[in-house]
Amino acid sequence: MKKSLIHRILLTLLFGVFVLASASAQDAVFLVGSTHTASLSLHAGNTCEWKIYKVADFADTKDANLAAADEFTFKDGIDDAANVNITWEKPGKYYLIVEEFNGGLGGCSTRRAYAIQVDDNLLQMEFAEVESSDCYDGNNETLLPIKLQANATNALAENNYEVTVNYTVLLEGVEVDSYTKTFTYLEVGADGEVDLSAEGIVEELDKTKEYTIRINWAKDGFNTPFNIVSGKGTHTRTIHQLPQTGVMVQQ
Repeated sequence: MKKSLIHRILLTLLFGVFVLASASAQDAVFLVGSTHTASLSLHAGNTCEWKIYKVADFADTKDANLAAADEFTFKDGIDDAANVNITWEKPGKYYLIVEEFNGGLGGCSTRRAYAIQVDDNLLQMEFAEVESSDCYDGNNETLLPIKLQANATNALAENNYEVTVNYTVLLEGVEVDSYTKTFTYLEVGADGEVDLSAEGIVEELDKTKEYTIRINWAKDGFNTPFNIVSGKGTHTRTIHQLPQTGVMVQQ
């Protein structure tokens, strides 16, 4: 499913008709923790209201059971605007139903339902290696491979990008600074691996330095948080000083 469809649900309503987008299968699949925008081409002078219902199966009556308050969040509590942002908090099958009212002219309204499957969030990221070292060479660029994955075995799909990663650099346990990096789909390999160019690491000719790079959080293009793989969320980078050359004495 194209990102434009998944991220922005475009619902065009016709008066006097209840439109069902799907009777037995989902129209979109989202992840727990993701945020998506639903949009309605609201007619001038009309008002609308969005509601979310939960079902055991998409063939069930779509508007019989309102979803619990902890299963979704309307951004800023707004559920009566033409454009609403919804964060999906728990897995399950849902119908997102919008009703448009004709401003009191006869009390007519129109509804449209959209079937949404919300799956567990299995997104994960990790450092490909948890430690590395180098000798002083006057080059402060530090490239550390990380993996961005849809789950334990598959690379992240294109429609999940851009991915934003926030990390902190520490020197001998003391925080240097925190940084944020954004990756596009074209930057990442087919296996989901990409180099994180770590900032804040400075080499010194006559001093060995040990840095720790710690991933704080990462999120995909739908604001879905990544799970940081246990034991692979930090990387230790050691920069070794060069041995000092003594004075040659010829006898």
